[in-house]
Amino acid sequence: MKILVSQLPKNKWWGHGTPSYKNNPAMKEGLIPDQELVEIEMYLISKLFNRLPFEFTEINFPKYLDRQNKVERKHDFVFVRDLFISDQKSKIIISSFSEKERQIESDIMQEMLESMNYNTLRIPEKNNANTEGGEFYYCKGSNLLFSGCCRNNKTGAEWIAQEFDVKDLLVLQSDIFHLDTFFTPVINISDHVVAVITCLDLMSVNSQIELKSFSIKHDFEIINIDHSDSIGNENELGDFSVNCEPLPGYLIGPARFRSSRVNTALKKLKVKHITIPTTQFRISGGGVHCLTNELY
Repeated sequence: MKILVSQLPKNKWWGHGTPSYKNNPAMKEGLIPDQELVEIEMYLISKLFNRLPFEFTEINFPKYLDRQNKVERKHDFVFVRDLFISDQKSKIIISSFSEKERQIESDIMQEMLESMNYNTLRIPEKNNANTEGGEFYYCKGSNLLFSGCCRNNKTGAEWIAQEFDVKDLLVLQSDIFHLDTFFTPVINISDHVVAVITCLDLMSVNSQIELKSFSIKHDFEIINIDHSDSIGNENELGDFSVNCEPLPGYLIGPARFRSSRVNTALKKLKVKHITIPTTQFRISGGGVHCLTNELY
């Protein structure tokens, strides 16, 4: 497995201020990230993933998206997670955004991946399917697919599940834009899902019930966290601790969990929790999972 990360744009990342997208309470229009911290945090991500026992690939930020004109800039490409969904074996499915402003990012990513000799797929437009990479966690070893259902729709989630030939699919309903802002699986060294960490309050009651049944069926633990370890609330932005890249034996995230229960559980499960600060990326609603994606 390869881990993919984008380099930063040449122009300051949202140097004219961030835009604001629907269902993303983290984004406050006009906020300007601290560019020195942006560069330091991306450097730390690169250094860490180069030291882990996985292949690491960095791609250039597309010049076309890095315009001088602030209206034309599309700097969210750094969140490469959103742009495609990979089965880490042979299939890469290009996202079909419900946030139409961002579709061009996936279109360009498709061209870049194909130039790297990867085969890509698109969901036929007639399906009326929405799929955004940040709404998915595909767990290859257990062959399970977790999907959000805010920016995704059920049609899109089921299409991905069918293409990946998954053993089971769980769709979780929430008003929060991406699943990875309030949910992460935990994967042991044998590449199996042994737990999920999530803020249950941020999903529907029916989804909480379905998650519990799913956890019993597939024998994993549910670890509940507060809003502060997730996206936060309308009064205070959370730490995004849950926005993790889960890898066999590792959980790579942007902050320590405030919940002592999480830390105790990870030690028991023998999963190493490593943190890299992504303070400037969280003001766009992102963290480590958003900044990374898997190739094969």
